[in-house]
Amino acid sequence: MNEQARQKKAIPETGAIGAAEGEARPGELALGAPLDDYLPYLLFRISNRLALNLRSDLRPMKMTLARWRTLSVLAASNGRSMGELVDHTVIEQAALSRVIDQLQRDGLVTRRLASDHNRVVRVFLTRAGRLMFRQIRPLELAHYAQAIEGMDTADLVQLSALLHRFWDNIDR
Repeated sequence: MNEQARQKKAIPETGAIGAAEGEARPGELALGAPLDDYLPYLLFRISNRLALNLRSDLRPMKMTLARWRTLSVLAASNGRSMGELVDHTVIEQAALSRVIDQLQRDGLVTRRLASDHNRVVRVFLTRAGRLMFRQIRPLELAHYAQAIEGMDTADLVQLSALLHRFWDNIDR
C-alpha cells in the first residue's frame, strides 16, 4: 500500500462504518479504520515489541522492564519524587514502591527526604545504579537503532513532533 493510501486509511471518514452502525468489518475497527493503522493499537504493538526484545537482554542481569524503566528515568533526572517517577515510568504507585524497594535492596537506588519538603521522599541512583544503567543502555540503544533503521533525521524529527502532539492532545 502506498503512503498516500495508508494515510487516507489511518484517518477514518464519517460514514465509513462497518456492516451495521458501530460494527467493524473483519480487520477493521468501528468507523472503518483498519486495525493495523489504528494509532493507539500500532503504538501499543511497537512499545510491547521493543519491551519484549529488551526483556531477553535484561533477564541474565536479573533486571525487569519496570526496574530498567525506573533506572532510566533516574539516569535522565536523578532525585525524582515518587509522584514524578509514577508519571515518567508509567508504573502504578504500589507497583513502583515495590520496584524501588527491590532497587534499594540491591544497592542501585537510595531514598532521601527532600531538603525543601519534609514529607517528600526523593529517589537517587547510587554509584552501582549508574554503573548498571551504563551496562544496559547500549543493549537498549541497539534495539532502538534496529527500530529506526532506514529513517533519516528529518523522519525522526517529524515522527517525534507528531507523537508529542498526539500526547498533548490526550493529556489535556
